[in-house]
Amino acid sequence: MNRILLVGEQPRTSRSLSKTLSGLGFGVDVATDGRAGLSFAGRRHYTHVLIDDDLKDANAVSLFRQMVEFQKSTVGVLLTTTANLNTVYSAVEAGMRRVIAKPVDYDQLLPLLETADDSVTCSLTEVEIAKLSLTDIRCSLSDADLIEIIRRVDYPFAGKHRLEHFDRDTLERVVHLVSRWCRQRSRRECTRSEEHTSEL
Repeated sequence: MNRILLVGEQPRTSRSLSKTLSGLGFGVDVATDGRAGLSFAGRRHYTHVLIDDDLKDANAVSLFRQMVEFQKSTVGVLLTTTANLNTVYSAVEAGMRRVIAKPVDYDQLLPLLETADDSVTCSLTEVEIAKLSLTDIRCSLSDADLIEIIRRVDYPFAGKHRLEHFDRDTLERVVHLVSRWCRQRSRRECTRSEEHTSEL
């Protein structure tokens, strides 16, 4: 399921958006300022980040630049009252997918939210999978990335054929086990290699 992080300081706007999107089946977390937004982004993966440019403690575009350090595959959307050329240019340059004028037109927003940027999945080697941290797994990888990792490595897991039905938390736990398993296998291979070298 696509999960959305909404960052905005206007309670009325945030409540309205959150209620509508939740009612349509999206998971929504609401951050009331830039600092809270960064905190959310550092704890879990979001398919989409909606940032209102009304923030007092952060510039919305600069905030998205910081977030993509954690949320590498997230789709960014800027909500603004001034959708002029300069605003659009700075948002697109930062990697945001769309600029939507307020009040929000759901005919523009919903088609974007119904798709995640999962067309390009990760292509990590087994060595790189072994080095994944919990933060990497929770924040930097999409659901499609997690599924690809589980299926790529020959980790003995019986549910590989139905991973698409697993929830996010389960996928993260399995990838954590896969990463640990890759580390252990890498150590065993290094030990065998050292033993073989010493015999020569």
